[in-house]
Amino acid sequence: MSEADKAKAQLVIVTGLVVIHFIFNFQHPYLLYAAAVIGIISIAIPVLGDLIVKGWYKLAEILGAINGRILLSLIFFVILFPLALLSRIGKKNPLSLKKESQVSAFTERNHLYTAKDLDQVW
Repeated sequence: MSEADKAKAQLVIVTGLVVIHFIFNFQHPYLLYAAAVIGIISIAIPVLGDLIVKGWYKLAEILGAINGRILLSLIFFVILFPLALLSRIGKKNPLSLKKESQVSAFTERNHLYTAKDLDQVW
């Protein structure tokens, strides 16, 4: 990772703490103090600033694992699975994939095309 990328990450951390403080309107300025300390440490002691960035990326990796496994699983079982069950209960063959006493799954459509059909194809 280049020095410019590390500096950008440090700036993001400091700016994010300040923005979170003002968005949530905290009574105590602890986030502002943390932002100031991280900013000063990053400028004064670059080695510690690099460790802060490594910790930040490690936190992002952990949060990514949580998002990828837990949250998406939760969304699947809370939203998609019940919708699939309701769809199965409601429609028996919505895509016409199952043969219904026919030799073929092909359905013949006798339609006379007009200029309006070709006006907005998609």
